[in-house]
Amino acid sequence: MLVDQSSPAAQAGLATYRALWADVIKVEATMNDQDPTLANHLTGGALSFFQQAIHINKLDGYVAKGQPKLLHPTVKQVIGSGDAAKVLVEDCVDDSGFNLYTTDGTLVHNGHPGGRRLTQAMVEKSDGALKASSFAFSAPGTC
Repeated sequence: MLVDQSSPAAQAGLATYRALWADVIKVEATMNDQDPTLANHLTGGALSFFQQAIHINKLDGYVAKGQPKLLHPTVKQVIGSGDAAKVLVEDCVDDSGFNLYTTDGTLVHNGHPGGRRLTQAMVEKSDGALKASSFAFSAPGTC
């Protein structure tokens, strides 16, 4: 079943998805896994996913530079309605321009090449705001 991409729920889900990426880009530039910015648009498993990844990169002494390209964010499903609606956003994210560097500016070659990755986020109301509660980031080449 096709989802009306212009519906209020779809538009709100897409806006939240884009906002979560803006937050992640900001925080990964410093790798501060305790930055409260992450909780602006992430909760539950999605928040844990990014906090853990950022924490590991911080321990390794890395920072991120650049930006991922959100190629085709689309609402695949709206479950429920009104404030209880959950919105499944699917995208093809090209993270080849979003890389890890050491603090002295050296590009990190850690065997994890960037590329186009199938990405999914479930957006729902949490603490009075829309947030991604789950997040899946597939391997390069999956879209």
